[in-house]
Amino acid sequence: MRTPRSLAPGKELMKSRISDLRHKIKRLETLINTSMVFSGILDIDELLDTVMQQAEEVMEAEASSIFRIDEKNQDLYFITARGEKGKEAKEIRVPMGKGIVGWVAKHGKPLLVPDVRKDKRWFGGVDEKTKWVTRSILAVPLIVKGKVIGVAEVLNKRGNRHFDKGDLELFAALGNQIAIAVENASLYSDLDKLFLSSIRAIVEAVDAKDPYTRGHSGRVVDYALLIGQAMTRDKERLKEIEISSILHDVGKIGIPDRILGKPGRLTRRERNYMERHPEFSAAIIEPIEMLKKLTANILHHHERYDGKGYPEGLKGKKIPLVARVICVADAFDAITTDRPYRRRKSIRTGLRELQRNSGTQFDPRLVKIFVTQFKKNELS
Repeated sequence: MRTPRSLAPGKELMKSRISDLRHKIKRLETLINTSMVFSGILDIDELLDTVMQQAEEVMEAEASSIFRIDEKNQDLYFITARGEKGKEAKEIRVPMGKGIVGWVAKHGKPLLVPDVRKDKRWFGGVDEKTKWVTRSILAVPLIVKGKVIGVAEVLNKRGNRHFDKGDLELFAALGNQIAIAVENASLYSDLDKLFLSSIRAIVEAVDAKDPYTRGHSGRVVDYALLIGQAMTRDKERLKEIEISSILHDVGKIGIPDRILGKPGRLTRRERNYMERHPEFSAAIIEPIEMLKKLTANILHHHERYDGKGYPEGLKGKKIPLVARVICVADAFDAITTDRPYRRRKSIRTGLRELQRNSGTQFDPRLVKIFVTQFKKNELS
C-alpha cells in the first residue's frame, strides 16, 4: 500500500497537466474568438484593438502593436499601438531592416527575443521617444499571398518572465488572421475612397450648374461633420452624415438653370418646383442599394423643427437626426455665401441667424453644438 507521501508527486504532475491543458484550451479559445471577432467587426481599428487585447491577455503581455509597411518610404508605421505609451508610439516610424520589427519585416520570419539588451538587432529609438522600457519582444510577420505587408508584436511578458515557443505558435496563428484583415481593410478603404470620389464628382457637376452654389455640398459636409464629430465617434454614423451631406442637393440636376440662377425672387410656381429638389434627390439615390438607407436623410433636410418645412411637414424628433444636422449646415452655408438674389452675410451674422431660429427652423441642440464647435475651430 502506497503512503500519502508517495502520492504527492503524482498529484503535482496531475495538477501540472491540468494547468497545461487549461492553458492550451485558453489559447484555442483565443483563436476561435478571434475568428468570430473578425467576422463580426467591420471597423478595422476596433477590430485590431480587440484582437491585440485578446493576444495580450492570453500571452500575459504588457503591450502590443501592429505595423504596416510603407513601401514608398521603405519604413514601418503603427496602425495599432496598445499599452501605456500607445498614443506616443503612433507618431513614430521605424526604418525597414532596423530593430527587431524592421528585421522581421525585411526577412519575413518570426522572432522571439527574451532580452532585447542582449540582441544586436535591438533598436531603442522607439523607447527613447515614448519613455517606455522594452524588456522582451515577440514579433511575427503579416504575410498575404507570400508578401510581407506588416508586423505584429507583443512586448514584455508580465512578472519579468519570458515569452515561450507556445506563445510564438499562438501569435503566428493570430498573425495569419491579422494579415488577412489588414489587407481586406486596405482593399475596402480603396473601394470606399473610389466610391466617395465618384459621388463627389457627380455632385460637383451638379454644383457647377450654378456658379453661386459651386463648392456648396463640400462646405455642407464640413459643417455637418463638425456637428457629427461632437455627437459621436461611431465611424458608420459619421460616414452616413458625410455621404448624406454630399448628396443632399443632387436632385437639383432636375431643376432648370433659369430657376437655379434667377437673380430676383422666385414666383410661387418656381418656388414650388425648387422645393421639390429633396424629392428629386431621394428619387435618384433610392434605387442604389448602397445608398438606399440614406433616402430619408436627404428627403427631409428642408423640414423645420416646428413642422412648417417641406416636403412632408415633419416636426421635431420625427425628422431624421441626420436630416436635422444637414438642415443646420445647409442653412449656415446659404447665409454666408453669395446667392443670385442677395449678397452673403458675415460669419457672425450667420451664427446669430441660426441661434435666432433655434427651436423653430432648427433643432436647438444641434445649433448649440454647431455654434460651439465652429467657434472652437475658428480659434484653434
